[in-house]
Amino acid sequence: MTVMELASKLQISNPSSDRLYRILRYLVHVRLLNVTQVDGLKRYAIQSAAKFLLRDYDKSMVPIILGMTKKEFMSSWHNIKDGLSDDGSTAFDKVMGMSFFEYLEENPSQSKLFNEAMAGETRLLTASLINDCKDIFREVESLVDIGGGNGTTIKAISDAFPHINCTLFDLPHVVADSDHDHPNIKRVAGDMFESIPSSQAILLKLILHDWSDEDCVRILKRCREAVAKEGGKVIIVDVALEEESKHELSNARLVLDIDMLVNTGGKERSKEDWEKLIKLAGFGGFKIRHIAAIQSVIEVFP
Repeated sequence: MTVMELASKLQISNPSSDRLYRILRYLVHVRLLNVTQVDGLKRYAIQSAAKFLLRDYDKSMVPIILGMTKKEFMSSWHNIKDGLSDDGSTAFDKVMGMSFFEYLEENPSQSKLFNEAMAGETRLLTASLINDCKDIFREVESLVDIGGGNGTTIKAISDAFPHINCTLFDLPHVVADSDHDHPNIKRVAGDMFESIPSSQAILLKLILHDWSDEDCVRILKRCREAVAKEGGKVIIVDVALEEESKHELSNARLVLDIDMLVNTGGKERSKEDWEKLIKLAGFGGFKIRHIAAIQSVIEVFP
């Protein structure tokens, strides 16, 4: 559409066509829009990358962008130095007076936005997980998704592999807000530090990077108690850092590590870090598979 056509659709009074044009000109420069001349008028259209900024796109990144830029969540970044003390607390803890997850539990609207944001990121990651790991899931008969949020991942896995008996496991207030209309998914509320439902396989997607090494060992020990001893496995989906790598995603992986440092007190881990945690939790072995995503898949065996 033209500048004037777009201006007429904005919910503001007296929009300036010149000011709007300057924004459109920038969006063309960063390749979110393209522009063509039609009958002497410039017409603007969305480029493929901009689909991720549309609310109704199934892989929309709008919730995660809004979540990351909320004033409360930006405060910890502005006070990053306060989280550098070796006292076990994060910049978020210092600024907000509570942990990241305590804040979400006490603020339902923020919790909902956070879960929507994670769902958007999950849709991108889950597509790669399912496409690149079909062999892993074909042999699984039962699966518990630990900390599965609103159920985006487990629903996609259930749809792709309907033979799997699926369980969504998360805190009570999260399970209460999850999607309840899928017939093949059981919902269980609980605390992963206390106990985990028994299953052949357990999925920990974007969970362990939120926690300290000590807490990760506690979670993995609960998983070892719950997973089948014969043919069982824990499927971890998290970053496997390669510090010297020149891979195009290396920068994003290191940014995620700083995000964990600032907000949750967790970290992204290298192969050596994962091996240490897995051994401390009493597992017998593991293997890492790289997929088309920032994260990798780490299969852990009893």
